[in-house]
Amino acid sequence: MRVRPASVGLILALGTLGSTPDRGSVLVVVKEGTTRTVPIQHDRGFPAAQAVALVKALGYAWIDDSIYMDGEAVRFSVGSPFFTVGQDVHQLPNPVYRQGGHLMIPVSWALDWLPRARSRRWRYLDGRLVALPATTLRPPKRDTWLVVIDPGHGGKDPGTIGVRGTKEKDLTLAIAKKLAKRLEGEPGIDIALTRDRDTLIAFADRPRITQLDGGRTPDLFISIHGNSMPKKPSPHRGIETYFLAVAKTEEARQVALRENSAIEFETEAGLAELEPLQFILSDLQSTGNLRESSLLAGAVDEAVEETLASPNRGIKQAGFLVLVGASMPAVLVEVGYLSNRDEEKLLRSSSYQAKIADALADAVVNYLEGYGRRVWSSYGSGR
Repeated sequence: MRVRPASVGLILALGTLGSTPDRGSVLVVVKEGTTRTVPIQHDRGFPAAQAVALVKALGYAWIDDSIYMDGEAVRFSVGSPFFTVGQDVHQLPNPVYRQGGHLMIPVSWALDWLPRARSRRWRYLDGRLVALPATTLRPPKRDTWLVVIDPGHGGKDPGTIGVRGTKEKDLTLAIAKKLAKRLEGEPGIDIALTRDRDTLIAFADRPRITQLDGGRTPDLFISIHGNSMPKKPSPHRGIETYFLAVAKTEEARQVALRENSAIEFETEAGLAELEPLQFILSDLQSTGNLRESSLLAGAVDEAVEETLASPNRGIKQAGFLVLVGASMPAVLVEVGYLSNRDEEKLLRSSSYQAKIADALADAVVNYLEGYGRRVWSSYGSGR
């Protein structure tokens, strides 16, 4: 039997303003186009909801102090912070209790545990608990995986320009071609490039580019970019791996804004008009791949650490338009800073570009070893 803590990792943005829920506040649940509210009580010093009301809003069954969801029973014990799901034991930060004949469940169960444990069904978005659209998860039955490699920018969009004049669009294409060549030698992996020459591909077309020819859906999406600081030259250097989510740091947000500014080459609308982060948060189909994208980013991060001499700046998250609409695990890799004289010189080297390609190829191979197994194990489970 395994005990897993279910610590609160979210600010409880409930139906009232402020970081601490007051009496009369509500939990907002959105499912199948219908919005329901669940009253929140604060009598024990933490927010809690009546189990019956909460379960009804979520659309599950409540029988004998247990929630029946996705073929499993979630069982609670009065006076205890522990609850069980199958053979697993989970811990809430506060205990379940009875009041006036009603079982009261800490709201952290719904806002923290549920979106993590049932990530294919539920998301916590903009202060609301939102049910994802019903989809049929189809485990892979084909003999090969299709990996899409996206060289960032291109055509009239040069991307950032290095201190020595290196154009980001040229660097990313060179690395992408080397990565494609390396992966072509791996059994069970097919490759598609969003561009194989100096041309501009629209943001919206990059994740689904292969669907334009033959209708085959990609399994992975990797976008390659070069980083930069506003002031050049700059001492900043190193490799960063991003997946699609709201930026946690100002630095990550600035990187996303710089990369997203390339949309000006496609449309007269500015970034403020497009509201990219709002669009990302509403794109539930894309967020369904959040966990796998973070795992893919982890594989890239590990391979970079083992293979490359440049500093590894780790895994980050931000709202990149190029990742929006990707219906598969997707990451964006900033391979180095063109605003750093030494790193730009290194990035211009064909041998170092090959090392970057090797690291990314290793990450793809290592990730795919476990991806299919996870898809099969989650098929029909609702996770």
